[in-house]
Amino acid sequence: MIKNFFYTFILLILASFISFAQIPDSFVNLKVLPSDISKDELINVMKSFTSGLGVRCNFCHVGEDGQPLSTFNFVSDEKDAKNKARIMMEMVHDINVDYLSKLSDFSKDIIQVKCVTCHRGAMEPKLLEDVLYGTVKKKGLTEAISTYHKLYDEYYGGFTYDFRDHSLLGLHYKLMEDSLVDEAIAFDSINVNLYPESGLAYLSLAEAYEKKGNKEKAIEYYLKTLELNPRGADFINKKIEALRSR
Repeated sequence: MIKNFFYTFILLILASFISFAQIPDSFVNLKVLPSDISKDELINVMKSFTSGLGVRCNFCHVGEDGQPLSTFNFVSDEKDAKNKARIMMEMVHDINVDYLSKLSDFSKDIIQVKCVTCHRGAMEPKLLEDVLYGTVKKKGLTEAISTYHKLYDEYYGGFTYDFRDHSLLGLHYKLMEDSLVDEAIAFDSINVNLYPESGLAYLSLAEAYEKKGNKEKAIEYYLKTLELNPRGADFINKKIEALRSR
């Protein structure tokens, strides 16, 4: 999985190097970048977009992917992504110059926000839990589970999405707040299957079954949580006692 990801990433970078050789020496319609920016500097900025968002030139510019850059209309502002990129560039500049620069240990080589800081190689800078929650709300549980497995197969081991148990714990609380209990149980079950030694994963599953009204299942998973995480004994034992007294 991760080998395929990095193989694709390397091919993307190599293709970008070839394409950038076709970039002209002078530029027009620069609204955020300095008008006197050098070709090398511009190329480095574009490369940071390519690697940071995992995209190609035609994501922001008018042109067909795979075609020579000489056929692209770089001047056009037709694509909304280009205008968004300008706003994001201004935001990044302001964060670095107006905020991070005030830190005593600030250094451009040590502390600096870049596109990749938030995007982590994805077009949209979303956490895994947010992607899945949005999919549940818009397309339903089945599609959300399918999305999770697709993302897991493609990105596991990389830095784009965090597949540790904490990501699905975050999703659990979003779903529970919306009273999407069955959806929470489904993803909590995935979590305990992936992380059978995670007391927090079992605790979430227990909470979901408790809210659903399944006392037996809730007690079962609270006991499993207690086994894996005895430090939370007081809290968990109170939960179990309350359920048994119903």
